[in-house]
Amino acid sequence: MPMTGIRGFIRGGALALLLLAGCGPTPDPDGRPQVTWMVPVKWDRPHIEAMVRRFEAAHPDIRVKLMWVPATQYQTKFKTLAAAGQAPDLVECGDVWIAYMLPFMRDVSDLVARDAEELQLDDFFPEVLKACQHEGRYFFLASGMNLSLLYYNRTLFDRAGVAYPTTEWTWDDYVAAGKAIMKLPDAGRGGVWGADMMTGWWGEWLIFVRQAGGRLFNDDLTECMLDSPEAIAGLHLYIDRIFKHHFAPESGFGPNNEFASGKLAMWYGGHIERWKTYNAIPGLDWDIQVLPIGPAGRTGGEIAVRAYGVTRTSRHPEAAWELMKFMVSPENLREQIKLGQLPVRKSLADEMLADPARTAHPQNLAAVYQQIPYALPLPRSTDYIELSLSIIQPEIDHMIMGDLTPEEAARRATVAANRFLKVLGSRRAGAAAAH
Repeated sequence: MPMTGIRGFIRGGALALLLLAGCGPTPDPDGRPQVTWMVPVKWDRPHIEAMVRRFEAAHPDIRVKLMWVPATQYQTKFKTLAAAGQAPDLVECGDVWIAYMLPFMRDVSDLVARDAEELQLDDFFPEVLKACQHEGRYFFLASGMNLSLLYYNRTLFDRAGVAYPTTEWTWDDYVAAGKAIMKLPDAGRGGVWGADMMTGWWGEWLIFVRQAGGRLFNDDLTECMLDSPEAIAGLHLYIDRIFKHHFAPESGFGPNNEFASGKLAMWYGGHIERWKTYNAIPGLDWDIQVLPIGPAGRTGGEIAVRAYGVTRTSRHPEAAWELMKFMVSPENLREQIKLGQLPVRKSLADEMLADPARTAHPQNLAAVYQQIPYALPLPRSTDYIELSLSIIQPEIDHMIMGDLTPEEAARRATVAANRFLKVLGSRRAGAAAAH
């Protein structure tokens, strides 16, 4: 979402809540509760429509109305509906957007506790459950997840005579493999590379910062800590891939379509939703491994969930909750797994790993579940996106382009972020306290 949309979402929150509070219910057409579910339009629309038909067949006393919204307009549309007193009963959310949606969401901890046995709560990976909570309280339940991993191109490794990554790999092994790939005759501009650089997003460089023992913010997100020696060490390795070790291209000289091009030996972080794309490319022989071990360990990669929540003004919270439970049930999640999503339940992960008929990449699927204990959620703050993308990321991009050293980029980003937090962040905190 553009930053103007993010700011608008924040500014509209208080007004929307006031209008929601004064909005009265309208009768359902046939006496049955109708759950309105606002859904972002994605590739899985046929699956969602089929799932709703199964739910309504199993729950004839509940009707479901699907409200389809373009994915890029989802938060803006929700704000508009909330301000008009027409918020849906059920919404989709995940990772950084959880902080923005929290003021509108019902705390479902009581329902989770009541129905824990039916939910088979212990079957969910604990890291997934944690990502659905805020300050120990449940506001969402997850049906899918993304996890930072090490992606690698088996063909390029074979051509270079480099052994595939293992669970014992360290940063030194990662660098050595990248440099070995660059000995191929078609390496360099217009050809293959050991790795690539990603501008405009925190998803890659933040892993390096964390694995070096650094942090972007303190626990309550009141202070940027990117200028610590540990964080700067992480930025050094990140940028050294270009200017010291020479196995990643300078900005603008990498292959089109990134890892999907078949010209990158490794991708640090990646995204699970791209697996379907990779598997549709003829000849792309790829796999995954846990992240290499940094100076401070393996911890540092991101976990993000695809989750659902009941709005706090829902007229039919129990009916919406029934739909939520159905969506995260083993039976429904099996259907999603067939479409390429990762299991968020231990039992389904075990089924998937033991399936003898499974031949699709990645072959080393176990790496996903070996990495989960080392995964971290992103900070739960309404300031995070604006701070990371509008204030910190431009300095990181200048570093990637060679205009700033890691020390300079870290110092400039830290000063600007802390100025923002002191002025605007405190004002938001004060305004929230006043209301």
